[in-house]
Amino acid sequence: MTTNRESRSDSVGVPVKKLGSTLIILLSLGLAVSLVGTSCAAVSPKALSVGSWSLSDSDLTSQMSAFADVYGQANGSATDLHGADGSSWATSFTSAFLNDQLTLQLARLDVAERGLTITDADRQAAQQLLEQNFTSSKGQGGSYFSKLDATYRQNLIEGVAAQNVLVAVLRDEGTTDEALRRVYDASGDKYKGTKVCASHILIFAGTTQGQSTPTDADYATALAKIQLVQAQLTGTSNFADLAKTNSDDTGSGAQGGDLGCNDKGSFVGPFDDAAWNQPVGVVGPPVKTIYGYHLILVTARGDLTFDEVKNQIATSLKNDLRSLLDAELARMAGTVSIGVDGRYGRYVSATGTIVAPAGATPPSTLVPTASLSGSGQPTSGTN
Repeated sequence: MTTNRESRSDSVGVPVKKLGSTLIILLSLGLAVSLVGTSCAAVSPKALSVGSWSLSDSDLTSQMSAFADVYGQANGSATDLHGADGSSWATSFTSAFLNDQLTLQLARLDVAERGLTITDADRQAAQQLLEQNFTSSKGQGGSYFSKLDATYRQNLIEGVAAQNVLVAVLRDEGTTDEALRRVYDASGDKYKGTKVCASHILIFAGTTQGQSTPTDADYATALAKIQLVQAQLTGTSNFADLAKTNSDDTGSGAQGGDLGCNDKGSFVGPFDDAAWNQPVGVVGPPVKTIYGYHLILVTARGDLTFDEVKNQIATSLKNDLRSLLDAELARMAGTVSIGVDGRYGRYVSATGTIVAPAGATPPSTLVPTASLSGSGQPTSGTN
C-alpha cells in the first residue's frame, strides 16, 4: 500500500535487491552500478580508508572511469553518471560508488573478525552473481564483467563473496535478542517514538495495477474476495500465510503482510484511522480505501520499547536479511577507523554512510574528473 498518495501500486516499500537467496550490493548496469575499489596498502592521498584498507585518488579516478566506459558500452551512453557540466561525476554516482566500497570492505573485515573462510565455491558463486549484474539494461551484449580490470574484478568477487558468507551466518543468528537489538539500535527512528506496527492483506478494487478508479461493482467484488480470506483466518496464527498467498500488495505480501512500524498519518485516511484505533493483536473488519479492501493486524502501538517491537523486528527480518546485514556492518563500522577525502564527501557515523560534500549542488559533486588525483584532507570517521 502506497502511503499518502492518490495513485495506487501493487508493491509496498523498496524491494531487497537480491538474486535468489543471496544478497549483494551491486545493481544492474541499467541502474548506475556502484563498485568496490582495489586495495592499496601504502598510497597517499587516500580517497577512502577503512581500517588498513585504502583507495587512492588515482585508483578512484581509474575505477570510476573504467566503470563509466563499461556502463556506456552497455547502455549506449554514460552521460547520466556525470554532472550538468559534463566534466564532474554525478553526486549519486560518487556516493553510491564510495558507499558500496565501504560496505563491502566492512563485510570482508567482519568475515575476518569472525574467523570465517571464503572458499573457492563462494568466489565462484559471487562471480556468477556479478556476471548477471554486469549485463546491459537493454538485454544486449551479454555480461560486461570480463571487460573490467582483472584486479578490479577480483576485488569485486572477494567483496561479494564475503558479504554472502556473512549473510549466511546472520540468517542463523537473526532470531537472537542480541541480533534483534543490533537492528533496533541501528534503525534510527524506525522503531522509536510513537509508532503503529501493522500488517495487512489487500484485495484491489478494479485492476490489480491500480490504474483505474474503482466502480461500486469493483468494490463489491473486492469485498466478497476479502471476506473469503477473512473466513480462513484462525485468529492471527495464519495471517502471514494468507497474506503471502492472497494479498494484491505483492511487496508486503511476500513478507507476510508486514508494513513495519510507522508514524501517525503514514497511511491513507481510512487505513490510518483503523491502524490507530482498532485493538492490538486482533484482525479488524475489512477497511475500504482508494485501493480496495484491507484486513489489518496491528501488532504494536504507542511509544515502543525494544521488548515491545522485537517480535515485529524478527518477523520483518525473516524476509529482510538486508536489515540484519546493515545492522551488523554498522556494528563493524564502529570498530574501525573510516576516513573520506573531504572533496568527495564525509562519513556520518550515525547512519554509517558517506554523504556528498558540504555545499555540493546535486547532481554534481563539483569535483572535476581530471582533478580526482589531486590531494585532499580526509574527514574523520565521526560526526
